[in-house]
Amino acid sequence: MHYQLAHFDIFPCPRVIRVDFDVSTFKPDDLLWLPHHDRLANAVARRKAEHLAGRIAAHEALRLYGVNDYIPDIGAHRAPCWPPGFTGSITHIDSLALATVIADSPARPCGIGIDTEIILNAYDAQDIADGIVNAAERELLAICGLPFPAALTLVFSAKESLFKALYRHVGQYFDFSAAEITTINKHSLELKLIVRLGPFAAEQRFSARWFNDAERLTTLITL
Repeated sequence: MHYQLAHFDIFPCPRVIRVDFDVSTFKPDDLLWLPHHDRLANAVARRKAEHLAGRIAAHEALRLYGVNDYIPDIGAHRAPCWPPGFTGSITHIDSLALATVIADSPARPCGIGIDTEIILNAYDAQDIADGIVNAAERELLAICGLPFPAALTLVFSAKESLFKALYRHVGQYFDFSAAEITTINKHSLELKLIVRLGPFAAEQRFSARWFNDAERLTTLITL
């Protein structure tokens, strides 16, 4: 599969690895690079290509920490399995995959979540909004200065990133109603937990960084 590697920083967060790939160039044998390739045997070609690109990004992110030749396996809720001493996050959509990694700390719960989404169109945004935001969040989106489809995509992505960052400590699935957005700024936003999740108390707040291009929007949360 043809792909290009790049990296960038989202201050003050760690380095993000970017893989731009061409799904049309994917060949079944490309998947043999993954130790867990047999677990994807029944997936469609696009899914295989996206998964491969995400693991290429994760492999490179770990290599920057001196961890060579480690490719994250698939764990519970399909979360990547990271090597001891590290945690990370992967996201992919269409022809783009991103991954980032941080070192664990014995002093506090560590986690990181990254998510990228194609900005919703107006029809789909209205159709799915009730499953993503509550009434208070709708009021916030109305005054945040972003078109509603972009603002809703931002909330969706931020809650996905929060799930990825917290999941290793919570250990179970939780949906979008577990947290709400309280502020949205030019390149950051804040989320507040509505309920207790594992070691994280209700009302605990988390900050996310976000950025966008013409079609996609990406959020990143680091604990």
